[in-house]
Amino acid sequence: MRLFLLLLMGTLVFSSPAIALAASEEVPKDAKRALHRLKKESGDTLTVHWDPKANTPSLLAGNLSKPSKHSPQWIAYEFLNQNKAVYGLSNARTDMKATEVNRLSDDTIQVRLQHLLYKTPVWNDGLVVQMNERGVVLRVEGRIYRDLKKRTLNRPMHPSFSETKAVELALAASNMDKAKLGGFSVEMYYHPSIPGTPLIYAVNLRSADPDEPKQQILIHALSKRIIEQKTIIE
Repeated sequence: MRLFLLLLMGTLVFSSPAIALAASEEVPKDAKRALHRLKKESGDTLTVHWDPKANTPSLLAGNLSKPSKHSPQWIAYEFLNQNKAVYGLSNARTDMKATEVNRLSDDTIQVRLQHLLYKTPVWNDGLVVQMNERGVVLRVEGRIYRDLKKRTLNRPMHPSFSETKAVELALAASNMDKAKLGGFSVEMYYHPSIPGTPLIYAVNLRSADPDEPKQQILIHALSKRIIEQKTIIE
């Protein structure tokens, strides 16, 4: 499955043979070196879509690795560790969490990975690594924001209020009657596209009325400010 992130405006596209990375000032030097190495190792099959907002690739495609008989998760982690400079990762096994493995066909397997910061998920940040039956990585796509630890001064954040309070704030913002609440979920994330990469609560509210759509409210976990509110139609 292709991620919608590839359709984002402003994505830079580099393809073999030259990749054109030298002309792009947005691409960090260590990432350029890693991409040129990967281009060579891929037999000149590498294609790169560069996301200037995240400052990492939204897509790598080509013959990206050698065959492997290891598990799909192991192959995905090994590939990301070998190319961690491309994504600004410290260690793929601590910075990424494999959340799902899917077999798309007899010859296509994909591993979905969630980006973590201080063991906490990063909002809408992750990758899908796709490989064939021989264990050759063919595509890596998604969005990973670079150097988030630097943005947070290498210090994890801590919420100033509880999940229960987050639900109360979400109910107030949504104008949903608590008596009509059919269910809810609360998760904590770092939000990479907001200055300072704040810690947030993502609260999903479901009405007892099945005809009512679910509501999602993002709340700043320190200031209690409502960051975003939207309706989710399933």
